[in-house]
Order: sequence, then structure tokens, then C-alpha cells
Amino acid sequence: MHITWLEKEDLIPTVLKKLENVDIMLDIGCGIRPQRFVRPLVHICCEPFGQYVENLREKIRDEYDRTYVILKATWAEALELFPPKSVDSVFLIDVIEHLEKEEALRLLKATEALARRQITVFTPLGFMPQHHPDGEDAWGLGGGVWQEHRSGWRPEEFDDSWDVYASRVFHTIDNLGRELETPYGALWAIKTLDKVEEENREISSKKEKIRTMRTVVDMVIDIRLDALLDLFILLMRVLLRIKNSMFGRLAIRFLRRS
Repeated sequence: MHITWLEKEDLIPTVLKKLENVDIMLDIGCGIRPQRFVRPLVHICCEPFGQYVENLREKIRDEYDRTYVILKATWAEALELFPPKSVDSVFLIDVIEHLEKEEALRLLKATEALARRQITVFTPLGFMPQHHPDGEDAWGLGGGVWQEHRSGWRPEEFDDSWDVYASRVFHTIDNLGRELETPYGALWAIKTLDKVEEENREISSKKEKIRTMRTVVDMVIDIRLDALLDLFILLMRVLLRIKNSMFGRLAIRFLRRS
């Protein structure tokens, strides 16, 4: 995990420079606000709550800067619809904190098989409580249960294949616009898959070189052992010839007399 700590005002501008422009993008759990950080040719919005889906359809009706595809589905249902490596990038903006930790980890793992180029996650830093006991969300819709926070995330929970950009102070108001007594941070986690694949290829190449070197060393050792064995056999043959020669027999008699 590579982490860069930034001030609040520097966080999003820094992240924008790391996001890749793509043709097909899957925006999971977008609610009524699909991401606006990149502009794909095809923007697939995956949202499970019916009221959000209807609101989203109305919201994008007159937008023509991209082609929208809206799916009413949970993340698990949506991922079953797409074959491996069928989208360029996957966005999870304010999503994983709404899932239990184990479910969110399964989601992150599943997106690796789906995306060709990049996975982008945005979430609060640590656990940030968010409750809607009356069932009404911040937009006056009935999505309160979908807006509950169920897990918190730290940079160290993302392995070395992720680049993490975080700010210790980011959220100063809650989702209802009320000032927080204690501000919360935020983090972006970005996995660039072509870079990961390139690093894996480099590692594989290094491993192959090491295997080749070991093979060569083993061959050299085998050759040296074979050469020593041949030399030993040759010496034994020479000694036997000397022993059986006239000079050898005389030498043996001389040594016995002495």
C-alpha cells in the first residue's frame, strides 16, 4: 500500500490527476449522484433502491455528454451480468462504508476480475457514524436504511497494489448539513490494473531469470562433477597400467624389499 497524506484542499485535485479517462465505466451504488470525476463514453449506473433509480432517470434525461445505462440491481446482481474484463473502470464512491466489512471485501475482490484498467474507491477515514432512524434520507426520500454506515476503513486495509490518498480532516459536516463536533478524514484508494499487471510481469521476469541462473549453475556443477569423475577414472586407469607394466612390477618388488 502506497499512501500519500494531503490537506483537504489538495486531496481531490491530486486524485483527479491519477484517474484514467476510459470508454466504459461502471458506477456502483451511485444513488442519485453519479460520479463526475471522469467522463466516459458509456456510464453504467448500478443502484439497488427504486426511488433513487427513478430520481436518477429524471436527473440524466437531458444530459448528452455521455451515454447512460441504468441498472436497478445490487452490486452482487450487477457483477453477475458482466463477464470478466468487460468494463474499463469501476467507481465505488461512498459505497463500501455502507456494507459490512466482509461483504465490502468481497465486492472489492470481485471488481478486480471485472475491470480492465482501474478501480477507484472513496470512503471516510475510519468509522464515521451515520444513522437515519426515521427511514428518511438527506434528500427527503425513503432511503434511510441504504444510507446507514456499517464499516470503517483505514489505509492499511488496502494492500500494495493500491495507491491511497488520504486527508485526516475532510468531513466537517454530516450528510444532513449539520456541523460535526469532531471532523472526519477521507481516503481515496486507486488500483491501476495495467500497472499492477506490468509489475507482476516484471516480478515473473525476475523469477524466470533466477530460475535460469539456477539451471545454469546446476549445469556447471554437474559438468564439473562429471569432469572430476572422468579425471578420477583416467587416473585409476593410468595407475592400473603402470601396475601391470614391467616397470610397475619392479617398483612394487623394490618397495616390498625396502
